[in-house]
Amino acid sequence: MITVTKKHSFSSAHRLYNYNGQCEHLHGHNYIVEISIISKELNNLGMVIDFDDIKKILIVALDQIWDHKTLLYNQDPLCQKLSDLLNDGSVCAVPFNPTAENMAAYLGTEFFPTVLKESKVQDDIKVISVTVYETINNCATWHLASLIPTGKPVGLHDNPE
Repeated sequence: MITVTKKHSFSSAHRLYNYNGQCEHLHGHNYIVEISIISKELNNLGMVIDFDDIKKILIVALDQIWDHKTLLYNQDPLCQKLSDLLNDGSVCAVPFNPTAENMAAYLGTEFFPTVLKESKVQDDIKVISVTVYETINNCATWHLASLIPTGKPVGLHDNPE
């Protein structure tokens, strides 16, 4: 098996809902995402997948939903208020508290696999890891063999208040 990895950067704002600390305030990051894809066999050109195809398929889709957007947990009262106030599509309600961990898990378990399936690329390629860097020193990585029992992002909505 061979793995390829593509890095991409995007800018977004977020805040952590029900968090006591600096990140409870709206702030932004220049995120870096690393997407690793594996295949049992190389294609007829000797590739897992063309890096340009990763960009055209996965990176473009990611930028459409998160680049220059404000990511807010859909249970955060600020989410609807800010969306109504701005009314420009720049607020992205996500079904999890937007931590790097939850972002990586969501991209790896739901978003990228769905985008790949819809793009009809070869069947044997899979996203095996997604790393989300909030800063150059802080990142979270989701792996296909993740220890999250449901394989879904965990967040505030999974915990009793």
